Amino acid sequence: AARFTQEADACVQSILARNKLPILAGGTGLYLDALISGRTFAPGSAGGAVRAQLERELEAGGIEPLLAELRRVDPESAERLHPADRKRILRALEVYRETGKTISRHNRETQALPKKYAPICLGLAFRDREEMKRRIDLRVDAMLSAGLLEEVRALVDSGVPRSSTALQAIGYKELLPVLDGEASLSEAAAAVKLRSRQYAKRQLTWLRWNREIHWLLREKEENLAAALQKATEI
Repeated sequence: AARFTQEADACVQSILARNKLPILAGGTGLYLDALISGRTFAPGSAGGAVRAQLERELEAGGIEPLLAELRRVDPESAERLHPADRKRILRALEVYRETGKTISRHNRETQALPKKYAPICLGLAFRDREEMKRRIDLRVDAMLSAGLLEEVRALVDSGVPRSSTALQAIGYKELLPVLDGEASLSEAAAAVKLRSRQYAKRQLTWLRWNREIHWLLREKEENLAAALQKATEI
């Protein structure tokens, strides 16, 4: 995440230096927010020796001893995180063990920083939610027709761990059981469609917290140029 924001910020600075307008498009609101605000992610070498030790402790004793430690050193995070959210519990402990500083404290400090950029934010949505769902389903069908299953098989065959972040993404994770003969392609496709629709709903929920977004709603008879003009009028 930190590397992404650093590289993206360098690209934005390069574009601005040429007196051009950067346009950022994406679905991961947390990363875009970090880039625009100039906030940093918590320090600590995620995936390093400390994480490996935490993974061993998790395997040996379960999550409760680790959660108990987090309650002692960072009660704010412990209260916020669900016991089943092992990934974030390990990350919070990783940050503390490596830096002596809680991830809660880091988040408060970085959230207090003034925004680095002042963007015009545009949100795209469908007035008819069923049309959005239909488009998502069509996209999944197109991805499968273009060889998504073969892509997943190639990644696994090349040695990419099934537990890796890449293979836990929507569209990849659901196809792993197909490779193992534990699910049919149609069952996997239905799961990808369902989780993609759920993710789209979470994206919209995240974006609606941003009061600065100008929403462009897809109409049956759309005129994108007119909608854009209306949405950005001040």
